[in-house]
Amino acid sequence: MGDKDSLHDPDAHDAHRVMERRALRNVRGLVDRLEVDDEASERTQRRLVAVLAVIVIAIGAFVLATVGRAPDEARTIPVPPATKAPGR
Repeated sequence: MGDKDSLHDPDAHDAHRVMERRALRNVRGLVDRLEVDDEASERTQRRLVAVLAVIVIAIGAFVLATVGRAPDEARTIPVPPATKAPGR
């Protein structure tokens, strides 16, 4: 059987078409899976950026609140004025 015979053989032609369709379905399945994985990756990246932004804002607010606060009276240590030692 040469190539001419297989071109006119309906069974060989049908089998070839079945294999082509199966290959195309496999490729389509892979493309769909890649698209789903890409979407999931994008969602994960967006969530990560949002969490990092919240953390940076929280740290910034804490630093601003700590630095901007006036010292409390209870936190100061009273130091009596220096006196001359007796005999000097």
